[in-house]
Amino acid sequence: MMKLKVAVVDAGTNSFLLLIAEKSGDNIRYLEDISTVVGLGHLKKASIDDEILKHARRVIKSYHDICDEYEVDRRVMVGTELFRKVDPMYFRELSKNFDESMILSGSEEAKLSYLSVIEDENFSSLSNPVVVDIGGGSVEFAYNSGKFSLRSLPVGAVVLTDRFVKSYPIRNQLDEAAELLKEEFNEITGKSLVAIGGTGTTLVDLIDEKEFDPIRVHGRFLKIEEIEILYDKLCSMDLNELSKACGMEKGRERIIAAGALILMQAVKNMNLGGCFVSIRGHRYTVAKDILERKS
Repeated sequence: MMKLKVAVVDAGTNSFLLLIAEKSGDNIRYLEDISTVVGLGHLKKASIDDEILKHARRVIKSYHDICDEYEVDRRVMVGTELFRKVDPMYFRELSKNFDESMILSGSEEAKLSYLSVIEDENFSSLSNPVVVDIGGGSVEFAYNSGKFSLRSLPVGAVVLTDRFVKSYPIRNQLDEAAELLKEEFNEITGKSLVAIGGTGTTLVDLIDEKEFDPIRVHGRFLKIEEIEILYDKLCSMDLNELSKACGMEKGRERIIAAGALILMQAVKNMNLGGCFVSIRGHRYTVAKDILERKS
């Protein structure tokens, strides 16, 4: 039986993700799902810092090495929010050794992420869930209200941190950001919320005080009280304490409080008791589409 393998690199504002998927017959298996914080979104006058860019190159090289080990048939790189704003030369350079590359529009990114939840049997019992993707540069809400709808807001975790946080512990520095989010999220309604992206998965790990385990995290329901307690705790910790917290993804410690605030405010605005967490995102839909197209 012929097997096809595809690797999708999701190059985001804060993290680069690598998904390797394999299709055998009618079945798709996910062999690797790796996340590395790169931090490209901390811009200097609309330019990417040289040292951070070097780190991005090293991460891409390590991902290519992993693809070699798996003997991947096709390598695809997908750029999102950050690469819609900076000079195209950055994406051209980082994606030059890929078979395919594309920068998704905000609506494309949201729709593909939405499909990764809707097509997931773990969430089949939810009726028309709202899918929130908390990125470094933006927050996308995707939902079906008779037709697919999207709201993309430029209030991601990196954006809020760079704008409001001047020192650690953060304490009440994000209070103004909370008021901003209340206004931005005012029109978001729904009976259930599913969070995708590194914020949700990291919050689960921090609450459980355990290292990342996709089986434990995927489909988990986070109560609003759990998020509130953790947010207060994060705001009281200095950077050293944050970086050493059990369950913290390396490199996410500076922006995790802002990410928690975004998710907490989304749940509150929708008057929900909490939200579900998915480890998936648009990279899963891209991988599935390419594997089905090639076969």
